[in-house]
Amino acid sequence: MYIVRDIFDFETGWLAKSPCKECSRINELPECSDECRVLDQIRILLARGVSCTGNHHFTEP
Repeated sequence: MYIVRDIFDFETGWLAKSPCKECSRINELPECSDECRVLDQIRILLARGVSCTGNHHFTEP
């Protein structure tokens, strides 16, 4: 899957509470996480973000 990275990490926000806390499959953690649609949507959203932290400067060779 190709992800367009067009938003900064501060624009994606943060999770206030894990969606797993109220899931009917909570007793199946962590095995169920690979097939969870809610977690997939969260992963895709976070993958679009461009990190604003860390050392990202370029130096001349």
